[in-house]
Amino acid sequence: MELTLRKKLWKLGDVLGHKMTFAEAARLPCLRLYAGDIPADSLYESEGLIGLSIKAADWNTIKHDITRPFPLADNSVYAFQAEDVLEHIPYGALVPVLNEICRILKPGACFRLSVPDYGCDVYASRCQRSADGTIVFDPGGGGWYRDGKPGGGGHLWFPTYEQVQALVTASDFARADFLHYYDTDGTPVTRPIDYARGYIQRTPDHDARVQDPYRPLSLVVDLYKQEQP
Repeated sequence: MELTLRKKLWKLGDVLGHKMTFAEAARLPCLRLYAGDIPADSLYESEGLIGLSIKAADWNTIKHDITRPFPLADNSVYAFQAEDVLEHIPYGALVPVLNEICRILKPGACFRLSVPDYGCDVYASRCQRSADGTIVFDPGGGGWYRDGKPGGGGHLWFPTYEQVQALVTASDFARADFLHYYDTDGTPVTRPIDYARGYIQRTPDHDARVQDPYRPLSLVVDLYKQEQP
């Protein structure tokens, strides 16, 4: 079925109040999953792009918490993207999340991960810190900070290259290509991003806050599942 026809059928489903299911998504010829509510932007439209939301479901969004297993077969998903989502999940719970994403991806497929990079001055300058300078809360990320803990849907940890690298190393993914990040000494690294693998709003290619000088805003990494032998 051509993408344009599929979109028309999905739009009709939206009007009629139909909600996408995993069973339906699994039948798509090229299933791509997006963790979160798909932004209302034509640049995110792609064949088989299905959102995963903890809040609601609609014609192209399934209500699902990605900290829970996916009711999908091994090696069944062509691509997966998580944009500004993982920082809302406790850091200690993330390796199982990565491994479950790896399980459902096809061999050699890509998981594009982007999170706010707290090596960037835009984020670092707005944060609340403890007496020793450690970031404890980012008011720009939503939520609240009470009794020494962030909550209310805000950022639960504050990603850096070292933290994300540790998660990746502990996961089942075979390879990681870090594209945008701040190195351990604070040096900004901006390798070219192929946005055909997943559009990202918060990069210097699209966000004026980090265009002069050109520097990372999000930490962007492509994770690849092991190819079949």
